[in-house]
Amino acid sequence: MNFTNKYSLALDYHENSKFPLVAQTYDPKVQYKIYPNTRAIALEKNSYEKGHKKEDEFLRVILQRKSTRDFSRKNIDFDSLSRLLTLSFGLRSDDGKSIFRTYASAGRRFPVEVYAIVLRSDDMEKGIYHYNICDNKVEIIKSGDYSGEIIEFYANQSDLVTLDVPCVILFSLVLERSMGKYGERGYRFALLDAGHMSQNLYLVATYLNLGVVALGAGIENDEKLNELLSLCNRESAFYGFFVGHPQT
Repeated sequence: MNFTNKYSLALDYHENSKFPLVAQTYDPKVQYKIYPNTRAIALEKNSYEKGHKKEDEFLRVILQRKSTRDFSRKNIDFDSLSRLLTLSFGLRSDDGKSIFRTYASAGRRFPVEVYAIVLRSDDMEKGIYHYNICDNKVEIIKSGDYSGEIIEFYANQSDLVTLDVPCVILFSLVLERSMGKYGERGYRFALLDAGHMSQNLYLVATYLNLGVVALGAGIENDEKLNELLSLCNRESAFYGFFVGHPQT
């Protein structure tokens, strides 16, 4: 990951945080902050019920957004994956001139790359795809069934999430794009980009009646994902999502 001869604390931290997650002892109660001795003004409560007018679809998406932990056996189809990728991460215009995407990125550096691993589909070949955002295409970089590798890597999630999913979305970082402009601060900006993108993914999935759950870490070193995606040393996988149809 070193793209400069100068020592980088951010890159050093990134390399040393690729290891499997070990949960610490913590207080499970929800923590929040209040100012009890101040004057407070009540706000309108969030609410949505089926039967609301069609223009309230945005309200439905916002309030029904959640992590899906039980998936059905239904396969992912090309149209659903296409809309999920383009609306979550794609360019905002198809005029061939726009450089803006559907999410915010510090300095328009776009340090996060997107990969889709298709495990089950009726109209797509199984394999690993790269989302070429600028050309709005998915590029198949590896053909084959990689469900075994995914289940093995995310074995620590089996008690929380059904692993029988048709698709996995993976994010990778190309830190040089952000850090080349912003230095060490660029590492923070790159992670903020991933936050913008993951919320987009959740909201678009809700809109499309798909389910998504974010996976912060697997049971093995992140280098296993780098090997799976055949990434070079300037790019590193760090964030995964299961995608499919919620169990009804």
